Amino acid sequence: MSPSPPSSSSHVETLLSLKRRIAALEELNAELRTPAERKSNSQVLEGRVICRLVCLTEWVEDLVSEFDRRTTLGTTDGSDAEVFESSNTIENRRYRSYKKLVIWCPSVRMLIQSSAESSELAGICNKLNRSADAARGDDTTSLKFAVASWLMQTSPTPNPIISNRDKSCRGFRHDTMGKLLCPVDYNWDDAVVREAIRNYHPDYRVTSYSWPSYLYRDGHYDTKNPMKGLFKGELLVKAVKHIFTSPTSAENTSGFLSSCDFPKCWRTTGERRTRCDVAGLLRMKSIQPRAIAYTAVQLRFALSSAGSWRIMDDDFDQEEFYHNIVDYFELCPSTEAAKEVENLLLWWNQQVFGRRNVSEYRPQKTERLSVAMTSTAR
Repeated sequence: MSPSPPSSSSHVETLLSLKRRIAALEELNAELRTPAERKSNSQVLEGRVICRLVCLTEWVEDLVSEFDRRTTLGTTDGSDAEVFESSNTIENRRYRSYKKLVIWCPSVRMLIQSSAESSELAGICNKLNRSADAARGDDTTSLKFAVASWLMQTSPTPNPIISNRDKSCRGFRHDTMGKLLCPVDYNWDDAVVREAIRNYHPDYRVTSYSWPSYLYRDGHYDTKNPMKGLFKGELLVKAVKHIFTSPTSAENTSGFLSSCDFPKCWRTTGERRTRCDVAGLLRMKSIQPRAIAYTAVQLRFALSSAGSWRIMDDDFDQEEFYHNIVDYFELCPSTEAAKEVENLLLWWNQQVFGRRNVSEYRPQKTERLSVAMTSTAR
């Protein structure tokens, strides 16, 4: 008996399946043939992430080299690299930064996983580094003007007037900025202490081993509870919002805005938005500890009298200051400390994003809610 011909419905399903397969292959082919200009633009955008969300000063190639060093110790893939913990603090910090790099810069991850030539990798790293420096420079310039404007709006008005261009009269030379920069271990209101700091007295050195006052809410430091109000300084919140959301959003410090709080021209359903803030461009949907650390460094530089970007500001090590903040958030010594950090980040998300992205920064535990409970009970 001869086999029966295939049914028309089976033929149609096969045809549709082949069409879907062809469409998928065409889409993949289009991605593989992406113009070099588009790839370059993507790398520029990814490069602007690095200082803000990955690390303050490290070159991309140094982070990749630390990954390579660990994988050559006997691991077969990147997932085992962190098993080889180093006794060197710098190497450990560098590897933690590498893990952030492959999250925020997908092109680096793809290149490492591919068989790209070392020259190609070096070229891309160079582009990323240049873009990272450019982003840091843009934020430095922008914040220099913004900080002067914010402080001149305070009451009483700072005297002398804070110039938004000339930084020579900022820093500890200016009472208002000196109070914000003053380590919480010293009492800036004491005239003897102010004079000692300005004269570089060895007993009143300003180093990264002390938190500056602007990190604390209202600049108040409680010796009995040193974590109270830490990283809740109003100026720090304004600076984070200025860099990552928008300069306009920095004017609001409540964090919770309803549609009636905005001018009518700002109110939309979200479908008509044509511009994206920095957080959106970087795909940052929740506050990142390294964003706080980066902004804290930028804010300190804006308050200082330093005319150009530098790692060492007299005795103050900006890089060590950055890592002190990152370690506070990322290296919690206990479960209780981790819970405190979780609550602190929730507070930050509410300040910066408000109702936006709430499902990202505090997902519902749906398995404990009524729908899941009734399904389980059936």
